[in-house]
Amino acid sequence: MRISVSTLAIRRHIATLMLSVAVIVLGLFFTSQLPVDLLPSITYPRIGVRADAPGVSPEVAVDEVTRPLEQTLAATEGVVQVVSKTREGRVSVDLYFEPGGDIDQALNDATATLNRARNRLPDSIEQPRLFKFDPSQLPVYEMALTSESLQGMELRVFADEELARELNTVKGVASVDVSGGVQEEIQVNLDPTRMQALGLGITDVLDVLEERNQDTAGGRIKGINSEPLTRVNGQFQSAEEVRNLIIDVGDQQVYLRDFADVLDGTEEQRIFVSLNGQPAVKVSVQKQPTANTIAVVDGVKQRLEQMKTSGLVPEDLVLNVTLDESVFIQNSIRNVATAGLTGTGLAAVAVLLFLGSLRQTFIIVLAIPLASLVTLLLSGIFGLSLNVFSLGGLALGVGIVVDNAIVMLENITEGVSGSSRPVIRQAEASSQELESALVASTTTNLVAVLPFLLMGGFISLLFSELVVTISLAVAASLVVALTVVPTLAARLLVVKTSSGIGKFWPIRWFGRRLQALTLNYGRTLGWVLQRRVVVIAAAILMFGGGSWAMFQHIPQEILPSISNGQARVWVSLPPGTTLDENRQVMTAVDQLLIAQPETDYVFSTSGGFLFGNISIDNALRGSSTLTLKPGTDVDAFTERMNQSLRELNLVKTRMRVSPGSVRGLILSNSPVRSDVDIVLQSSDLARLDQAGEQVLDALAEQATLASYLPDADPPQPEIQIRPDWERAADVGISAEEIGQTVETILSGAVPTQLQRGDRLVDVRVQTPDSLVQNPAQLAQLPLLGSQVRLGDVVRIENGQSPGEIQRIDQRQVFIIEGRLAEEASLGDALDEVEQIMAQVTLPEGVTRLPSFSAQSNAAIQQGLGLLGGLAVFLVFTVMAVQYNSLIDPLVIMLTVPLALAGGILGLYVTETAIGATVVVGAVLLVGIVVNNAIILVELANQIYITEECSRMEAMLRAAPQRLRPILMTTVTTVLGMLPLALGLGEGSEFLQPLGVVIFWGLSLATVLTLFVIPCFYTLLHSGDLGSAHSAGDSRSSDYPLTEQHPPRIRL
Repeated sequence: MRISVSTLAIRRHIATLMLSVAVIVLGLFFTSQLPVDLLPSITYPRIGVRADAPGVSPEVAVDEVTRPLEQTLAATEGVVQVVSKTREGRVSVDLYFEPGGDIDQALNDATATLNRARNRLPDSIEQPRLFKFDPSQLPVYEMALTSESLQGMELRVFADEELARELNTVKGVASVDVSGGVQEEIQVNLDPTRMQALGLGITDVLDVLEERNQDTAGGRIKGINSEPLTRVNGQFQSAEEVRNLIIDVGDQQVYLRDFADVLDGTEEQRIFVSLNGQPAVKVSVQKQPTANTIAVVDGVKQRLEQMKTSGLVPEDLVLNVTLDESVFIQNSIRNVATAGLTGTGLAAVAVLLFLGSLRQTFIIVLAIPLASLVTLLLSGIFGLSLNVFSLGGLALGVGIVVDNAIVMLENITEGVSGSSRPVIRQAEASSQELESALVASTTTNLVAVLPFLLMGGFISLLFSELVVTISLAVAASLVVALTVVPTLAARLLVVKTSSGIGKFWPIRWFGRRLQALTLNYGRTLGWVLQRRVVVIAAAILMFGGGSWAMFQHIPQEILPSISNGQARVWVSLPPGTTLDENRQVMTAVDQLLIAQPETDYVFSTSGGFLFGNISIDNALRGSSTLTLKPGTDVDAFTERMNQSLRELNLVKTRMRVSPGSVRGLILSNSPVRSDVDIVLQSSDLARLDQAGEQVLDALAEQATLASYLPDADPPQPEIQIRPDWERAADVGISAEEIGQTVETILSGAVPTQLQRGDRLVDVRVQTPDSLVQNPAQLAQLPLLGSQVRLGDVVRIENGQSPGEIQRIDQRQVFIIEGRLAEEASLGDALDEVEQIMAQVTLPEGVTRLPSFSAQSNAAIQQGLGLLGGLAVFLVFTVMAVQYNSLIDPLVIMLTVPLALAGGILGLYVTETAIGATVVVGAVLLVGIVVNNAIILVELANQIYITEECSRMEAMLRAAPQRLRPILMTTVTTVLGMLPLALGLGEGSEFLQPLGVVIFWGLSLATVLTLFVIPCFYTLLHSGDLGSAHSAGDSRSSDYPLTEQHPPRIRL
């Protein structure tokens, strides 16, 4: 007799149980060691390059920085698109690659290419920074520091010197960035008139400061008793030394203090950070890529408590947490885990009602955590992490996991109850006869998701960990069903004593109801089969036509948004706005936000942006992050606040409140982050701007499903200084001297730094702000080192500079972003845009690029068809191989459209949008839903062969017998999906559409399977559509596999 896995497990029951205990121990160990993060370890197919060019206008930066970077980086192997954005003082270039490529290698190639072309960039530009788009590199913990005793510079110094240094020592912390507040600075305020009288130029001062401030090694003194090193101490020790710096002017020497005021103070503050209106400093903590987010954040909190206890933190210092990823991660993980446990509990209740036995229920309930631990153990071996995706896959796997265990247990139980053989021997026989069928059934589930792992693409990049986790859970369920379940059943069914729970009235009542349902089902099915053609036609018309009609009204999206309990406010002010006006607007916005009862605190930035240790000052920008009180309806709050901000009636000021989202989750591999986009491209900038305004006007008049704005900043005023080169040559002044004079007077220059403890303090050479406040004063500036004024050699004009220059593949573009109106469908909005654009005649030379959002949406729609088609084909192939037949697999596969009809009904009823998660759910549904039809068709074939009856008679006898196991496996699977489909709690929004599709699809498909599949079975096996044989040998050749298995076979 062939020794099978289940037989071996039953006979070596001690080994099986000890291995199970080992799996539990190892599973718990690996679970404690797994990295915990919000998102999987995703490296997006994108590389970012950032270059700072302080004070450089966008048009100049494009020519000097952006173009050389684009031309250089476009040669990087594998790059498919180069996108650049150039603002004042800032150049951003992003390289896009095909998903699935080796981004680490691409980063190395881009770095080497950039290093070789460094000499093409101006010397004043610092080395550009290259980085990958990796969510693990984002801050996991941020806080705002406020204090009554520490203000401005002192608060910033404390954050830099004390707080950041301590937190950097916490295990798992990669970096601590401080921003906001003001930093120390030694200011050298020049008097241009006195310098001109002395004949000094800007370069003279800058060179002397740089040359003087350095230590020089003198070598070693080779003495008899010692050989000490020597050093010439030239570094500045204080601002007083800077003040007394001696400068040679011709044959005389002057002190720096003779023509400049040296102040030991702070830098000019251009970016203001506040918490609930009080000045603050922001501290951001980044973790190492493989570190556990929760452990890192807990370590940071413990170190902060230690600092407070030891007195390192001033008593009145308030540390307000503005971002704590660990809380959201813990809540999300807790909610997903709760969904899984709730599903387990509901499945246990269903099993108890169906089986009426505590022992059998115990076996099933034990199989779920055991399979989950096996999954976690395999996850650790394969290097996966615990996150919303993987835990969602585990929760989804609960319903699937219990399926195999139920089929195995039910087969063993009925075999034991109907046999006089010893329990253990009968258990061996019953379990062995199911092995190949369970393997085939599990294979259908696995091959359904196989296309995800083979296709690649952006959806595969996002969902691969979810799919792998589900696959591991399904494989683990097979292992448990073939080993642990038979072993426990063989031993526990020997016990004669009973708990008597089967006599409990709810279970007895449920059993009677089930028997009555079985009888009624048998009679109803006989009536249905007599009218099978009409029933099939009605089903196709009702569910096919109904599904198509409902599908047209289901909204579309790329991915569902996940609320994190926060809201974001973006403020864009009109060109020409001063920093003071910016602060006034942001103060008014803050007061409005703080006054809302839902607001916990408001963290605001005016005058620019802050991200990590990067500060970008921009007087036209402001933003606020609102942390809302628990239980707040974020969507309703944002809608109300948008209305309130509109009532402020600020001229040409754009303000938008949007729900906070999970940082680091990029929805598509495109440069546009909006719902809808229109991209125009041309080499003629005037026509491009004209076309952009033309399209914006058309959208403003006709678009109702989305609101549209240009993505780039609007043009801003610019004072253009045009040198008269002949006059400049006459007085011996070069272009560099003119530029350096203007830059130093208006922006200042930092030729060197002063070492103060562990800090480096900038020494900034500048002129007082009061020196130049309008173009007329600028013309009167003396050109240092000569006896002429700036207005003598230049012409000063008013002009405009682009606020931002955007380029795609080295050509300038005009990008228009659209935000969907509430309850608007992405598909409808895209159709509306196409209708409006069809009526717009673009100027000659202006072309429209394909919409990125439309391409992403089309990719999902195509993915739904392609992935679904591949899944159906692979599942059909597995069954065709199993049956060595085409008719029965075709009958079984007819459950797929029934399931998809149920899924569409669920999406329509729950108003859930079709997106990437729905695609994943639909593909998973294909592998799950065929199982019920398999056991129904399998038993009908057995009866047809053994009893030599008609196909209709075989189905009428098989269907009532299979009603109980079909209902039991379906109810347990559906109840396991119910908590996920309800989508309660933080982080559940992302996987809810997936749960909705499987819950509704499996529920409806099961009901229809019980009636429609018998109709198709008898129709396709009738004399007109397929051969029906009465001889036993011919039947045997048609179904060679069915003779090898008794009726309770489950594929």
